[in-house]
Amino acid sequence: MQPTLLVTVTGGASFLSPRTFQPLLAAAHEQVWIAAFVLRTGSYRHIADGLAPYGLITEKAAAPSYRQRRFTSAHEQRYAITAVKAAGEDPQGRETDGYFHTELHLSRPAKDTAALPLTTFTSESV
Repeated sequence: MQPTLLVTVTGGASFLSPRTFQPLLAAAHEQVWIAAFVLRTGSYRHIADGLAPYGLITEKAAAPSYRQRRFTSAHEQRYAITAVKAAGEDPQGRETDGYFHTELHLSRPAKDTAALPLTTFTSESV
């Protein structure tokens, strides 16, 4: 059996909870990284808080955001714009342009956050 070192979430974070990750993290032989692309319409805080007891620190990339998919209706777009504003974010140029957008949340051990800053993996460093 190969060890798991990276878990990716590319949609559906709003359907997950810290309990989702507990069996995987409890069975891991090494500390796992979790890279989650989370819709800007919701919060990842409850999951990040649930990962902390496993020694994982969660950082959110300041930029960029990533298109997930087009809105299926004007109603869905209005919902997203309202939710993004309620989260304290600016929907201009993202949700206002007709797409759900995600942001990267990277959870990993403290030693890795110190050795490899989050900007190493994003265009923030450019």
